[in-house]
Amino acid sequence: MSEYVFLNGEILESKDAKLQIGDLALLRGYGVFDYFRVIDGKPIFLEDYLDRFERSLAGLQLILPYHREYLKEQIFELIRLNTFPLLGIRLVCTGGFAHDAYTPTTPNAFMIAKPFNFHPYDQGLKLMTAEFQRELHQIKSINYLQPISLLPKMKAFGADDVIYFHNGLVSESSRSNVFIIKNSVLITPDTGILEGITRKKILSFASEILPMEIKPITIEELYRADEVFLSASTKRISPVTSIDEQNYESGPWTKKLYDRLLEEEKK
Repeated sequence: MSEYVFLNGEILESKDAKLQIGDLALLRGYGVFDYFRVIDGKPIFLEDYLDRFERSLAGLQLILPYHREYLKEQIFELIRLNTFPLLGIRLVCTGGFAHDAYTPTTPNAFMIAKPFNFHPYDQGLKLMTAEFQRELHQIKSINYLQPISLLPKMKAFGADDVIYFHNGLVSESSRSNVFIIKNSVLITPDTGILEGITRKKILSFASEILPMEIKPITIEELYRADEVFLSASTKRISPVTSIDEQNYESGPWTKKLYDRLLEEEKK
């Protein structure tokens, strides 16, 4: 089955999509992206993802040559052409073709639609810590140099992903937000993070289920937590079963939040 993409105003088969090597995304890693899920033809939380995409564009002073409604029309056309029950759509805007290999020009914009599978809830996640603070953390940039460079170390440790801390404070995972539950209170970091859309949805209803705090979390608090989970588009909510040498139970509060998130998706 052919896969279709959007590139600079055209929808075409992925094999025919080309981008010149002079683009700043290739030369300097300058660009932004966002990613959302489509379930049975329905984009999940689409407006929230487009809002964040626009904030990331503004953060890197990139001006997309398409208005929002046009983008949405192209998104729905990609959904129509890529007939998978679970689909992930990645929006990307680059710095454009730079004549001096440094200065942004007219951006190139593309969208890739591919099938995917959720990480199974009951498998949980094994994480390892890494001291790091992502630069321009409020922008969803294409720069994933740090976590990709850690892949060999993660493989050797048997970890699914990393969790970042800096100056003793926990921030986020490489592609997910972090939550802990301690003494039946939900806590998530307040600074140094990219604010995820799944995180936003959880925070919108969590106080109906248990008390909630948005505040700094130390690495010691992380290790002493009763439950830990990550939230992301491709995970929804995934329980963490270990971090470094510390083990955790996949507890009841995490499952309640997961079940409620599924309800939010159906609205």
